[in-house]
Amino acid sequence: MEDLGSYFGLRCERPGATLLDAVADVCAEIRAEHGLLMTDLGIEKLWEWSSDGSDGWGAEIVGQLLLMAAERGPKLGYSMDDLVRFLRTAAGEA
Repeated sequence: MEDLGSYFGLRCERPGATLLDAVADVCAEIRAEHGLLMTDLGIEKLWEWSSDGSDGWGAEIVGQLLLMAAERGPKLGYSMDDLVRFLRTAAGEA
């Protein structure tokens, strides 16, 4: 656990093929075992960008944005299939 002032903070490292694979596994595990949806990687300044590869700062920002979409999309009536279809269509893979 890390000292983040009055906030609870947890830092963990999980192996995975990429940062997003590792984050997805942790999120699935926490949801299955505790019923919690992980929606925050603690990333601030999401507008900053870095094309430093699939495990760098840019990947952390992408992970944060995807977690936010996974939490907020269903609150607006979107299914996971809707979100995946959006990503595939926007990326030109549909």
